[in-house]
Amino acid sequence: MGLIQSYFSNTQEYYKYYHGPNLTNAKIWKQDEEKEDITEHIKSFYGTDNNWNQRLFTYGEVFPNKHNYHFYIEFLSDDNKKYWFHGTVGESQQIFNPRLSY
Repeated sequence: MGLIQSYFSNTQEYYKYYHGPNLTNAKIWKQDEEKEDITEHIKSFYGTDNNWNQRLFTYGEVFPNKHNYHFYIEFLSDDNKKYWFHGTVGESQQIFNPRLSY
């Protein structure tokens, strides 16, 4: 098994048992433009079990036609701890898998 296939396999297995904090806020914008609320759109990928529907997605799947847009996604745990990640939308075939900050 190649390195990339191994990464996908291990990550997919991880999300099979993962249950993350509740997604509460998601925004996307292009520099100097108003931020657009995409919370419900991102929730459709995050899933009802807060586990990214047990899979990895590409930037093209999550953010179609939004290359170089900025995003911010925020979560709140059951004990009211806030988590988030942010970044810039990558190439459409690039894997969307940012790390949570707190």
